[in-house]
Amino acid sequence: MKNIDKLAKHIKENGKNGILVHSIYGTGQWIVAQRIEKDKWTLMLMKPMESVTYSLGTVSHRQHLDLWEELMEREVKERVTILQRSKELNKIVSGSTN
Repeated sequence: MKNIDKLAKHIKENGKNGILVHSIYGTGQWIVAQRIEKDKWTLMLMKPMESVTYSLGTVSHRQHLDLWEELMEREVKERVTILQRSKELNKIVSGSTN
């Protein structure tokens, strides 16, 4: 069974509370965080269309938030870099057609 199907089944049986899925920008991978206690999360790394998952361990709520913020910051930086490169290329292309 594919990971995405396992995740869907788990959510259907247990509800969506306590599960967060973070995509890792630029990869086909997800980090799935499941709350196991008030201040404790277990993390798993997976590709949604494959069947293997990797346990990344248990983290505190603060560590989980720090990880999420880091993932978001990296994604924003990468997207900004791509946008800047696109604008530079557009200037080059526009300049060569004039």
